[in-house]
Amino acid sequence: MDSHETTETTEKLFGRSRSRRYRGWLRFGTYLAIIAAFVFLLAFHQLDRLEHIVLDTFMKFAHSTQFSRDIVLIEISETVLDEIGPWPWPRSYHAAMLRLLDEWKAAAIVLDFNFSEPTDPKEDRDLSQVFARITTPVYLPVDLKPQKERKFWIHGMPVVLDQGEGKMTWVHALPKIKDHAQAIGHRELPADPDGILRRFNPFLSYGTETYPFFVLPAAYDFLKKRIPLPKDWVAWGDHHGKVIIPWTGGWGERIARYSSSDLIHSFYAIRDGLKPVIDPKKIAGKICMVGLVAKNQAEFKTTPFDVSYPALGVYADIMNAAMTGHWIRPAPFWLNILCLIGIGLLASILFILLRGALSLLSGLLLGIGWFLFCFLIFYKAHYWFYGVYPLLLIFCLFVFSAIYVQITAAREKTHLFHLATRDGLTGLYVIRHFRVIMNQIVREASVRKEPLSIILFDIDNFKKINDTYGHPAGDMVLKKTASVLLSHIRKRRPFREIDFAARYGGEEFIIMLRKAGLTEAAQCTAERLRSEIEKMKFEWEEKNIPVTISLGVATLHSGENVPDPMVHRVDEALYKAKRAGKNRVCTEND
Repeated sequence: MDSHETTETTEKLFGRSRSRRYRGWLRFGTYLAIIAAFVFLLAFHQLDRLEHIVLDTFMKFAHSTQFSRDIVLIEISETVLDEIGPWPWPRSYHAAMLRLLDEWKAAAIVLDFNFSEPTDPKEDRDLSQVFARITTPVYLPVDLKPQKERKFWIHGMPVVLDQGEGKMTWVHALPKIKDHAQAIGHRELPADPDGILRRFNPFLSYGTETYPFFVLPAAYDFLKKRIPLPKDWVAWGDHHGKVIIPWTGGWGERIARYSSSDLIHSFYAIRDGLKPVIDPKKIAGKICMVGLVAKNQAEFKTTPFDVSYPALGVYADIMNAAMTGHWIRPAPFWLNILCLIGIGLLASILFILLRGALSLLSGLLLGIGWFLFCFLIFYKAHYWFYGVYPLLLIFCLFVFSAIYVQITAAREKTHLFHLATRDGLTGLYVIRHFRVIMNQIVREASVRKEPLSIILFDIDNFKKINDTYGHPAGDMVLKKTASVLLSHIRKRRPFREIDFAARYGGEEFIIMLRKAGLTEAAQCTAERLRSEIEKMKFEWEEKNIPVTISLGVATLHSGENVPDPMVHRVDEALYKAKRAGKNRVCTEND
């Protein structure tokens, strides 16, 4: 390779280097685009369902280990209903329960029913009197329910005053009962879109009325603290303002539970001088939550721990969190975004710097490390980071990186193969690779008994062209000659029918014509090529350079399965053309 070819190769390498830099920036830009896409997904909470699955898993392995011993559940179960009577009970039963808990010095009574419908006037009056007389504070729920139509009848026809469709209204206890309650609050527990209960509203507003969740006033009154205002719950709330429920485990695993019938039996046992089932000391000074857990009467929720979790147990877990201060705090949106971007950039750098197994290992370690961090900070500090978004981001970045590396490797392999097999100046095959192809094709032609011919030619007086016009002009002549050569061979056909051409030496070229005999190769290809080169204008710096070529043609003989004899004959044919005056075609038979 002369100095001019070296210069051209160097320019190609510099162009290749610029192309690599461009592809590198394109790769990093794609990484940034993938990260931006995940930021968009996080901003619009598109993968929150997966995050909730991880949150449920964290809850099961790291649920609240702090639980208050000041909470007692008084259950109305199926057994109690079988013993005492079907639900709803007469108001006198509730009055007796309230008197008993007050006599046993309960710190507070939280009822999971609000006595909104009037019943027997005497029983309603007796219950309201009990509310007024007992010293133990009682906390009642208020329900948000669809509003009913208001109408009256004229001559048997209804006249609607107010349509209730689409409207809601707060349903309170009867006024004489509500007036004696220590506080009231809502008990709405809407599930997430997947049907699982994970959060509650610490405050709920509708119309002009706003209420706290009904167990919170009891908890904070017991602690002698002010119940946090709605703005104070922002730190614990999610993007909807709801607060995650810190579960204490499965139903009834942590908090003391007693049957309401056992409570009544214990009262009569003490009065008769017998040993009670429940010691009054277990009730004294405790917050007593009274509610239904009977299958056919109580409200049940689907939670991360159970598909059928009594609402009373949910209230108890929320009460426990308020008593212990054990709330789960979700990481702010901006912090989750920063973590997502940071992990994405770190993963991108790792995938750029590392290849193959190291790239896969680094991605796995980064993903496992982030997941462990999320779990440990949840377990130790009750702080919830999004774990799925970064994990999926790492996976997508790795998949893109692996695809990019494979495509780049294939391109590099193709490029290196091209460099190894092609002449840098003319783009033709180098003779070394051409010989490999020729050996294979000669064997195939010999087996199939197919004709095969080769043409060897060189540029006449090429040294004189270089000496007269300069080496750049000589390079131009070589390039244009190679271009004309390529136009005279079959390239765009099935592989078994295409021809091959190579740069044989400095100004020498060789062509291999498949399925072509000696006469066809000489007259249809060699002579046409000679004639076109002779007629073609080769201009350099506004000077016309006369160019001719001499060609030798040989064919594969029967019984030959190696190309060497054919190459020797074509070489002799070329020398005949040279000795005969140049600018002509000679065959091995001339």
